[in-house]
Amino acid sequence: MDQIFAEHAAFQVQRRAIKIEWIEAAILMPDDTEIRDGKTSFLKCHKERGKMLRVVARENDHCHVITAYFDRRRPC
Repeated sequence: MDQIFAEHAAFQVQRRAIKIEWIEAAILMPDDTEIRDGKTSFLKCHKERGKMLRVVARENDHCHVITAYFDRRRPC
């Protein structure tokens, strides 16, 4: 799967040490999804961190990643 990272996403993924494989897994096999304001959030549990990885992409283009982060509000 080839992702296109927005400038913000590329910076945040590197800064937060989020592996590309984790992003791909979240998009391809999410534990949960949310759709809001033209964006889809893919949530994938990372038990070692005890948090959900949230990958936000365009609703109509899941390969265009807007940002990714570990969501402190969503425990696994």
